Amino acid sequence: MKLTFKLLLTCMLLLSFQAMVNAQVVPDTVNPGSLPIADPVEPMDQVIDKVDEGNVVGGLDIDFMRPGKYEIGPIRVEGADNYDHNAIKLLAGLRSGQSITLPGEAISKSIKNLWAEGIFSDIEITAEKEIAGVIYMTIKVAPRPKLSRFRFVGINKRDADKIREEISLFSGKTITENLVFATKAKIKGYFRDKGHYSVGVKINRVQDTLMNQSEIFVIKVNKGEKVKIGELVFEGNESVKTWKLRLAMKDTKQKAFWRFFKRSKYFESTYKKDKEAMMAKFTKVGLRDAEIKMDTVYLADTKNLNIKITIDEGEKYYFGDIEWIGNTKFRSSYLDTVLGIEKGDLYNSQLLDTRLFMSQDGRDISSLYMDRGYLFFQVIAVETNVEAHYINYQMRIIEGKEARVKRVIIKGNTKTNDYVIRREIRTKPGDLFNRNDIIRTQRELAQLGYFNEQAFQVNPIPNPQDGTVDIEYVVEEKSSDQIELSGGYGGTGLDGKGRIIGTLGLTFNNFSTKNIFKKGAWTPLPGGDGQRVSLRIQTNGKFYRGYNFSFTEPWLGGKKPNSLTFGANWTLLGNGYAPTNENFSGLRLAGVNVGLGRRKKFPDDWFQAYYELSFQQYFVKNDTRFGLFTDGIANDFAFRYVLQRNSVSSPIYPQGGSNIKFTAKATLPYSVWDGIDDYSTLSNEERFKNLEYYKFKLTGEWYFPLTPDKKLVLMPRIGFGIQGAYNYDKGLTPFERFHLGGSGLTGVNQIGGQEIIALRGYEDGTGGLNSDGGDPLIAKYTLELRYPISLNPSATFYVLGFAEAGNTFPTFRDFNPLNVKRAAGVGIRVFLPMFGMLGLDYGWGFDKLDSWATGFDTIEGGFNNQIDTKGYYTKLNFTIGMNLGEL
Repeated sequence: MKLTFKLLLTCMLLLSFQAMVNAQVVPDTVNPGSLPIADPVEPMDQVIDKVDEGNVVGGLDIDFMRPGKYEIGPIRVEGADNYDHNAIKLLAGLRSGQSITLPGEAISKSIKNLWAEGIFSDIEITAEKEIAGVIYMTIKVAPRPKLSRFRFVGINKRDADKIREEISLFSGKTITENLVFATKAKIKGYFRDKGHYSVGVKINRVQDTLMNQSEIFVIKVNKGEKVKIGELVFEGNESVKTWKLRLAMKDTKQKAFWRFFKRSKYFESTYKKDKEAMMAKFTKVGLRDAEIKMDTVYLADTKNLNIKITIDEGEKYYFGDIEWIGNTKFRSSYLDTVLGIEKGDLYNSQLLDTRLFMSQDGRDISSLYMDRGYLFFQVIAVETNVEAHYINYQMRIIEGKEARVKRVIIKGNTKTNDYVIRREIRTKPGDLFNRNDIIRTQRELAQLGYFNEQAFQVNPIPNPQDGTVDIEYVVEEKSSDQIELSGGYGGTGLDGKGRIIGTLGLTFNNFSTKNIFKKGAWTPLPGGDGQRVSLRIQTNGKFYRGYNFSFTEPWLGGKKPNSLTFGANWTLLGNGYAPTNENFSGLRLAGVNVGLGRRKKFPDDWFQAYYELSFQQYFVKNDTRFGLFTDGIANDFAFRYVLQRNSVSSPIYPQGGSNIKFTAKATLPYSVWDGIDDYSTLSNEERFKNLEYYKFKLTGEWYFPLTPDKKLVLMPRIGFGIQGAYNYDKGLTPFERFHLGGSGLTGVNQIGGQEIIALRGYEDGTGGLNSDGGDPLIAKYTLELRYPISLNPSATFYVLGFAEAGNTFPTFRDFNPLNVKRAAGVGIRVFLPMFGMLGLDYGWGFDKLDSWATGFDTIEGGFNNQIDTKGYYTKLNFTIGMNLGEL
């Protein structure tokens, strides 16, 4: 007689209960970010039937109070035709000949093992019969269905392809209820990120008739209308303005007409973070007990979602007494001064943390110690008690020992030689550890332009056993060489007609001359020594040709940061004939220069000085651009001195610091010894054969971050210039005068003998009085508001709004720094390592142009400029380079 019995043990009931608890159903509104990565095992559907009454199961007497030992005989597997039966037995841990105790834990353990695989929806272990202590067993399983394929209904192919990458469905995957729920949640999360907050997802499971135990997913998606945050309402906030709370919520914004770059979408995860950031505003004004009493998110209509937050501010708190203990290096009174917090100040936990640890401006207790070698310094702020809303603190200081730098380790430099980096590093072996030196080193390495600023890492590695520290600098090389291959349009002929100009420019910022003759160093060019080589060629054919070459060695001799620069240039701008031809008219310019740069230590080590000797020769024939000097040869032998203090944080997108520069340029005073008393008897060619003049310029620009993340930056800039003569009887030189207006570009690289300064919103050369040949006096003011769209080093770009004003003046009598041409506009800057900084500005000139000043009765409009009906000027400017002229 066939005996069949079902085994039910107390532990099996506990297992079933635990499995059901672990497999809770995910609600339809689940947050996709909270779903587990792997599908958990589902609960047992109905594993074992209830135990028959008494101790007789299936006709076999089993005394549950007296377990007995049996031997497992043959084992059969049913319901798993597509699975390896031996593998199932192995997973269950049952084998023929094995001794087993019934009742016991062996059967429940076998079921646990099989459930853990997650491939069966029902598991049953039965005994067919028992002969002489040998039990014949059967393992009955019901496999879960497999996914054969899936398709989408209601969405386009583009969305479907992107969702496929998110949901990780594939043919042959075991179908579980959690898989269905997770798939729905991920699809909903995808469309909610696109603003479809009311998206609906339904998954129909269709039996596949071509494959056994397989199903097809038909995923129906109803995106619904796009939903934005209509209103973000606050209640109960009296101490903090509503607009400040909204501003603190970076990623949860209500709709506004000016929001172009970041839409007003709702994300549950970012909403939670934004609430924490918003509540931090209350702790800054002493409301440390402030809390969100209630917040609700609801659909106002099919297109708008509203958020309402009710706040309980609580009482205000103040700083009380602050006591210092453990300090031996500095007096408590001095630490109080550095901390800058007095009894009675509104309590602000963020301010306290900033003044104790790593303030951006270096005004903190940690910097005070760490800049003097105390690497192991610690300060612990302990809140001792609260009396009448005054919070008393005890600052417990562990100064530790002074640490000296043992080793400086450099990693990540695949091109730049170690010594090029080491010479910029201010932390030298044997020096006391200094946090400020590390910060300066990061800035100096960033200024080189060879490395990705966002990937800089500085890792101090303490050696407590000997009181030293190893400092590891990790850099990431980026492309620093630049190539310019472009076409422009400008007036490059004496007839004033515009022509197409081709430009080829090559700049190698990390060159190595000593490796030129090494074959293996050409990859594709020898580099790694930090030298700079620049070559630029411009031409439009026969009317204009320009060549510029320069070479810079930043560390002459390799021991001190003294730079050596050599340059040469040659320009021809004329009517198409060669300068040797009698029909030639125009300008030929040739020159060379050599300069020496030095870093100074006084007044501080932010200062740099540059000394240069230059020689330029102008050959002019029938050219009216230089006023009275229309024919002849003029020699310009000059000395130039530049004193600059540059503390700008980054060369590409500065977020702090300033750059102040004074430039002086002067020639020899030939009129002192030439023996000529009356220059009126000389021709212009004879009078200006050897140019003599002096020239001064003062410029300054400052960068002020307006937001805590330092992305929104305000940049004011001022500039003044003056050119004078040693002997006014001889007259002011017709060369080196200022020309104001436009982008600072004239289609060519810089017309010889003229200094072109940009004034956006006006045509080139029309922003000032600009008398014939330019003016000797200039004043210019600029204000820019910048915001980055991407700070990725491979493609950095930011938008800006600007307001600027400037003018040039022919004499001191006409000079008035408030008599300026005003303009405002918007622009964008794009920095590509291969091409450098490119810019596009659209400006509006607010002041009418004087026709006598421009040299034309009217200004011809074009695709990029026009004069409106009121006589005001608008201009689209394209720029190349970091600055728009030196002013």
